[in-house]
Amino acid sequence: MGTLNIKGHQEVRALLGRILEEERLGHAYLFVGREGIGKRLVALEFAVGILGEGSGERVLRGIHPDLMVVEPEEGIISIDTIRDVQEWLSLSPMEGTKKVLLMDDAHAMREEAANAFLKSLEEPPISSLILLVTPRSHQLPSTILSRCQVVRFAPLREREVEEVLLDQGVDEALAKELAPVSQGSVGQALALIEDEGILRYAKGLYEGDIRVSSLLKALSWKGKVPAWKRDREAALRVLTLLRGMLMKDMERGERSPLLWERHRLLARLEESLYQYNLNPQFILEYLELRWRSLAL
Repeated sequence: MGTLNIKGHQEVRALLGRILEEERLGHAYLFVGREGIGKRLVALEFAVGILGEGSGERVLRGIHPDLMVVEPEEGIISIDTIRDVQEWLSLSPMEGTKKVLLMDDAHAMREEAANAFLKSLEEPPISSLILLVTPRSHQLPSTILSRCQVVRFAPLREREVEEVLLDQGVDEALAKELAPVSQGSVGQALALIEDEGILRYAKGLYEGDIRVSSLLKALSWKGKVPAWKRDREAALRVLTLLRGMLMKDMERGERSPLLWERHRLLARLEESLYQYNLNPQFILEYLELRWRSLAL
């Protein structure tokens, strides 16, 4: 392991490296951890180790004949996609002795797709390795979880996030500002660069000097996602940012019980957005009202 330029996750990568060196490869692995922390990149590095060191560039470009990468389309992985996967898995490798299937956001499989995919896990082709990647393992059926070796990823350290941002050309001052509130996720930090209004809003709300209406005025969505989803994603990012700010205060030794009350509030509202699909603007207005009542 170590072919790709990856920051952090040394313990996980060392574990995967030992698996390759000792030739004790399982048939299926589930990479679990917060969104945007590099699970997919480590999975690709693992695939390079399986397919051979000379495969690195083709693996990264997604053009290696013995690598299949599956991602959700319009938010789902359909049963038709799973049928294509199963047909591909049944074929012999074209170049070496192994093939690798990498399924990103595996939790997006619909029920019928997950049930169909279970057969590939129960009777895996001897020449194939299956890598599932997800930030939401709880949304996968237990039958799939039980047939995979689970590899858990911790969030990146603050300095590691900052280094990745600098490597990607982010201004040093902005990288230093984003790293502490990204909750160990480069993906979260990069999303905030695109939607800096969210960062301004969350910081202002944390300090108690901004109204919810300014969020909607500050955001610039550039038509990337449907209107119904925009504000929901904004609300989720606000909750994530506030959680990061709370954690920083806790790490500095703050012991106010109101910190825990705020933490519980964020958890309840996040659950409301994920599970019950409540109106995001209502969630943000309620957040502002309750947040001020819990002023530190």
